Formats: sequence, structure tokens, C-alpha cells
Amino acid sequence: MYAIPTAAHLLGVTPAALEAALERGETIRSLTIACGQDPERMTDAVIDAETADVVALAGIAGFGPDAVAEFVRELRDYLVAFVRDGQRVADRLFETRTLQPA
Repeated sequence: MYAIPTAAHLLGVTPAALEAALERGETIRSLTIACGQDPERMTDAVIDAETADVVALAGIAGFGPDAVAEFVRELRDYLVAFVRDGQRVADRLFETRTLQPA
């Protein structure tokens, strides 16, 4: 997952420092605001970092455009929740949506 390295880079911290803050209950959004940065820009950066590889891998795996589009929509929803509310909230979304592990 590229969310942590991408967010850490934009915040100017190490991925380990970001993970420690997240374990203390912070969210990427709250840290972004605390650093005086735009939370929407952060969310977009995390989504962009994750989506490119997913689309490429889905194409290699032979998924059709409709399946890729649905997967990207659900991935975006997951990442928005991950940045805004944290991994536990995002994981609950993942568990209740179409996007499921095989």
C-alpha cells in the first residue's frame, strides 16, 4: 500500500513516524490539518498513488473496463475513509462492500 509512504512524504515525516501517530489514534487527515496542509490534496495524492498500480495490475490480469471501474470506485471509497477516519473504519467499509478478498 502506497498510502503511508505517500502521506509521510507530503507531511515531511518518515513512514515509521506516521505509522506511530496512526497507532496513537491520529488520522492522516488530522495530521495533514495540524501541519497546515490541504486535506483534499492529501486525499487526492493517496488515491492517485494507489490507483495507478491497481489499474495496471487489473489490466494485466485481464479484468474488463467495467470491473476495473467498479474496483477503482471502491478503492477510492476505501482510501477516502482511510485518510479521513483511519484504517479500522476503512476496513469495516471494505468488509461490507463488493470489494472482497478471494
